[in-house]
Amino acid sequence: MLMFFGIIGFLLFIVFLVKGFISIFRKKNFKKDFMIALASFILFAVMATIDGSNDPKEVAKNKEQVATKEVKEDSTEEEKQADKEKEQQATKEEDSKEVSTNDSKESSTDESKDAAKKADVKASSASSHGEQATVTRVVDGDTIHVSLKGKDETIRMLLLDTPETVDPNKPVEPFGKDASNFAKQTLSGKIVGIQVGSEPRDKYGRLLAYVWVGNKTYQEMVLEKGLGRTAYLYNDTSMLNQFHKAQDVAKNQGIGVWSIPGYAHVDHNHGYHYQEEKKEETVQTPVQKPVQKPAPQPTPEPEPAPAPAPTTEFFQNCTDMRTVYPNGVPSSHPAYQAKMDRDKDNFACER
Repeated sequence: MLMFFGIIGFLLFIVFLVKGFISIFRKKNFKKDFMIALASFILFAVMATIDGSNDPKEVAKNKEQVATKEVKEDSTEEEKQADKEKEQQATKEEDSKEVSTNDSKESSTDESKDAAKKADVKASSASSHGEQATVTRVVDGDTIHVSLKGKDETIRMLLLDTPETVDPNKPVEPFGKDASNFAKQTLSGKIVGIQVGSEPRDKYGRLLAYVWVGNKTYQEMVLEKGLGRTAYLYNDTSMLNQFHKAQDVAKNQGIGVWSIPGYAHVDHNHGYHYQEEKKEETVQTPVQKPVQKPAPQPTPEPEPAPAPAPTTEFFQNCTDMRTVYPNGVPSSHPAYQAKMDRDKDNFACER
């Protein structure tokens, strides 16, 4: 029925559209014809739309599409469930295999863990600062040997001075062995970072460097424990402020070299000032037996007194003095001369 009205509307649209064009040629009123043609077309369009939505074929087609979609969704769910069951079964089988072979793999797993742990420890000891090198020998608290780029190098640590233990011209100083033992425990065989200073080498050919253990310098470790002090041994002072903070930890606590009054001084190159107190030896006085007095003898004439020993030592210059006193002399020493004390610190010809 609706389709019938739609056809009528379409025919009216055609008729009045043609009539409107004829009216234009005859110069008559054509607007009315076109308005009726437009209304007829709208009627046709509405009837066609309504009839199309009620078309049993179209409705059946839509129902078929919906049913197909539901079937596909059901099959997809079933496939997912089947895949899930397969995964669970496979997991159970793998778990049973792992349990059966667990005992045989325990030893190899432990070995691999130990190897990985050793590798991690070795990697953690390496430093991202400077060039990596392996410590091959510890000389004392501030001097080591390393293998750097396949070459043996002697490293003298910058801005650090520890008490002497190997100097043939000096006795073993207090805390010198402690500093040396700490260096051996901390550095022997380890991979460290060597950061060469602004002055690459000293007059002995040793590399002048900061030694990094991980993200911290070895110098800071020594200073914090009071096993050394800061010193202007060479020109590079780029990390001096940082070292002062580490040194203050031990200095404020009065530990290590700071536990002996006047032993250590900040930022000078005069070494350590320490003299062992001489122990008084107690000598037992033997009991004297009575001795017969000899007959009086004529008194001999006194011999002339020997000339007094010189109270000063004279050297022409610092070069001459260092042949005898390599590290210079303080103002209390017989060889001290004011002209050789250029910085007026009461210590002549210091290095």
